[in-house]
Amino acid sequence: MAQKKDQKTGKWYFYGKYKKDGVFKNYKKRGFKTKREAVLAEEKFLIELTRAQNNITLSQLVNKYLVNVKNKVKESTVNNNERALNKWVYKFGNTYVSEITRAELQEFIDELDSQYSKRYVEKIFYCGNTMFRYGLKNELIDKNPLSSVERNKRPNEMKKEMLFWELDDFEKFIVNVDDIMWKTFFSTLYMMGIRRGECIALTWKDIDFTDKTMNINKTSSAKERNKKVKYTTPKTKNSYRIITIPDALLNLLKEWKSIECTFSGFSEDSFVFGNDLPLPAENIRRTFIRYVDLTNEKLKDKEKIQQIRIHDLRHSHASYLINNMSKGFTDYDIAKRLGDTVETLHNTYAHWFKTKDSKIIDFMNMDINLDQNKNS
Repeated sequence: MAQKKDQKTGKWYFYGKYKKDGVFKNYKKRGFKTKREAVLAEEKFLIELTRAQNNITLSQLVNKYLVNVKNKVKESTVNNNERALNKWVYKFGNTYVSEITRAELQEFIDELDSQYSKRYVEKIFYCGNTMFRYGLKNELIDKNPLSSVERNKRPNEMKKEMLFWELDDFEKFIVNVDDIMWKTFFSTLYMMGIRRGECIALTWKDIDFTDKTMNINKTSSAKERNKKVKYTTPKTKNSYRIITIPDALLNLLKEWKSIECTFSGFSEDSFVFGNDLPLPAENIRRTFIRYVDLTNEKLKDKEKIQQIRIHDLRHSHASYLINNMSKGFTDYDIAKRLGDTVETLHNTYAHWFKTKDSKIIDFMNMDINLDQNKNS
């Protein structure tokens, strides 16, 4: 902000610079009788300029933010963030960000807390906060309206119990899967512990039947079968891995490949599950539920298996390995197989490792004796 007197006319004027779309522009206005008039006029000009620059609706801010991050993060991350930001659009879409009050935002977050899990609300809050910070940094808005909004930490909320199958549960299930492709698919998830996206992205060239290995080097986030196939890199750098296939699964894969290679257009680049297109997530979910229901129809009440999610087959694999660590492998070996770090493994499955620790103590209590009187 600056004011100056024109020596020729004796009138005052104000001048300065402002930034728009990353570029500095000059402003200047003449004809004021006094310096005070010039000061007040400049203040009014800057207020109106700021209001015009920040006159952006929440929907417009969301769109700009998503365009900005599209080439910076994985497509699956963009899609997940977009779903979370849609909650903001539904509530405040056509409202100018500058007009959204703290009270309205606090009420919105409180409503979410009453409807959704703590983790999901954290996701929505995080995405909204990141979007507002982007707007502030790029001078699309003049403040982050979420900065003073609080979330319910829910300190007493019980974490949902992790669901998984023991080996005998899986064996009850898989014997009732009468389609070779689905039998191989579900067995791959359980015996390899890979993520669903990693499994549906597998191609035949990722399977080495000689060395008995599976190369995990990509993932797919395809939701519907008619969508164009898109690969992304695995979830983390640790997710790149080559893991050994047990013989029982290898035999299933050989049998399935002998059938699929008769299909038109088959090649080593074909998907292991789906041929020319990856399996859609909803089809997987429905088929899994159908086979669980079929299994329980044939079992007595006390023998029935619980309904778990597809991702819980990965948890089941982890449980199977953790509870058999006495067979000669370590938590590091398990983490490598799952494509996680040891720290992530322990954080995710802490309750199972706690059980293992108690078994170690039981063994030590039986094996170690420091009472000298008993030794004499």
